Amino acid sequence: MRILFCILMLGILFSCGNHFQLDGKLDNLVGKVVVLSALGQEEVPLLSASIQKDGKFVLKGKIAKSGFCRLNIPGSDCNVLFYAENAFYQLEKQKGHYVISSLDTITMQHHFLKYLEENAVWQDVYNHLCLGYDTISDIHRKADRSAQLAQKFEEWNAFRLQSIRSFAGTEIAQYIISQELYFYENDYKFFTKAIQALGDTVPDSPMKTAIFSAYEKLKARQLTGKAPDFTLLDKTGKSVSLSDFRGKYVLLDFWASWCAPCREKNRALNEKYAQWKARGLEIISISLDDNKQAWLKAVEEDKIQWIQLADLAGFKGSRVARDYKISQVPTVYLIDPQGEILCTNPTEEELLNLP
Repeated sequence: MRILFCILMLGILFSCGNHFQLDGKLDNLVGKVVVLSALGQEEVPLLSASIQKDGKFVLKGKIAKSGFCRLNIPGSDCNVLFYAENAFYQLEKQKGHYVISSLDTITMQHHFLKYLEENAVWQDVYNHLCLGYDTISDIHRKADRSAQLAQKFEEWNAFRLQSIRSFAGTEIAQYIISQELYFYENDYKFFTKAIQALGDTVPDSPMKTAIFSAYEKLKARQLTGKAPDFTLLDKTGKSVSLSDFRGKYVLLDFWASWCAPCREKNRALNEKYAQWKARGLEIISISLDDNKQAWLKAVEEDKIQWIQLADLAGFKGSRVARDYKISQVPTVYLIDPQGEILCTNPTEEELLNLP
């Protein structure tokens, strides 16, 4: 609501004839020209100004359309991206970097800078938690750290999702997704929420094209329809098929002993297994280890109570993993009594809502 109020107020200001103005000072560039360009399918120059003897410059005019612009500083790689509207701005240097701040707190740029500051704090906290993760040799300690990282990342994602909703209908919302596209490309459920949060009026831009292209590719990789049947051996050497469980809800879990997040998921499932079993949900885990002893040792250490199968061809060689389009572990599918895939990586809430 606050963002919508800001947009409304800006619209009122624009109708009163307000113009864009950017003031700044750049040392050792006397006589050079700074250029303001609008970003879109092509970069379009909007305004330019010469740098005066005292290093100061003033870009002044009227912008036909609000959106991301770039201030091109001559002879420098320090071109500054910002969200421009017909308002007053100031070029400043903060911690060695140029920043364009708004002199009016109702502008989108003001809120964008606040988002960037808050996101940087989240980034620092998460990065600090990541320190030393790859050097942890004990898989159980690594699983503990993995749980902390997963929780912090979930909180960070909630912040970003709320931010996307706040900036819905603007390029800023697209920017938030595009900067984290690497993560979203592997999380279809969250990517879908982010796409929905963009709103119904998504402006065209190269960012929009890249985002929706990545989303459609990820969507095409999702497994839907009938769950592929398989037959694998359990710990005792007995053959078990998915079709044996027709008539029941099945939680099909792909994991491996060397995967710390998988080992943490084993703990979480252990805590809930009795509850899920009482509700008629069967859990089947398929290990993608290529070492039988490593698999059996992990099963014993994690005190796993539910059905354990293994495809000892390993993560890369497993036919079942290929059939289920497994690109990372852990990956979990929820399958209904008719053998249809309901969803991937279901939440606890989705499991509790089963009939």
